[in-house]
Amino acid sequence: MRDKSPFVFVTLLLLLSGAHAAETTPQLSHPELSGIWMNDDTLDETLKRLGKKRLAPGETLGTTSATGVTSDILTEEYLTIYEQRRAAKSRLAEGAAPCELPGLPVLLTYPYPFEILPTPGRLTMIFEADSQVRRIFLDRDEHLPYDELDPSYNGDSIGHWDADTLVIDTTGFHDHTELWGGLPHSEALHIVERISFEDEDTIHNEVTIYDPLALKDPISRSITYSKRPDWRIREYSCLENNRDQPDAEGNRAGGLINN
Repeated sequence: MRDKSPFVFVTLLLLLSGAHAAETTPQLSHPELSGIWMNDDTLDETLKRLGKKRLAPGETLGTTSATGVTSDILTEEYLTIYEQRRAAKSRLAEGAAPCELPGLPVLLTYPYPFEILPTPGRLTMIFEADSQVRRIFLDRDEHLPYDELDPSYNGDSIGHWDADTLVIDTTGFHDHTELWGGLPHSEALHIVERISFEDEDTIHNEVTIYDPLALKDPISRSITYSKRPDWRIREYSCLENNRDQPDAEGNRAGGLINN
């Protein structure tokens, strides 16, 4: 009978080597994004941290949700559009508002929470504001072809991990919505987000906005969110108790001050 001891020894050596490699090879994993998150930069959240309920007359806060972006950054064409929209809004009565969805990027800074649900190849964001849903696709590295892309409020988002930073690239917007400060944008709007962790309960979103048709230069903004494990997403409807619904002829029944 042939001696099998060399074969057994080599086999055992290979098994041990494989076990050692499994122990020493780092396992690829990413920070946990699932859960409910809240924008920490809103006025209400800032006041809570300061133990206040409201600001005194003339009092200001060093950190608020204001962007500091003005209409000076708009191209000449879109400055005209901005002025036209401001004039239209001035005709609405106090408290009246159209129920257009905010869309990106404004949705990212709304004073309402959102929930992140990870599933294979995708992250789904469920926003309390207007009960909106945003899908970020992690299983493709290109946007949909132009002829398959339906322009929308939140665009087509694809994402990938750069170490522990989630990079999200979004295009495919229509031009119905506005940027921060009420600034208009074109369908060439392009948003890049870089989400990183300060700790397991705090994330930062570095948002950069590009629009070669509407903006002279890109706009950047950092937003901080904290995890709220005891919160839940509630139902939100802009139409409920809204005084500014159009009548049968399409006019703003209760919202117009003057024709």
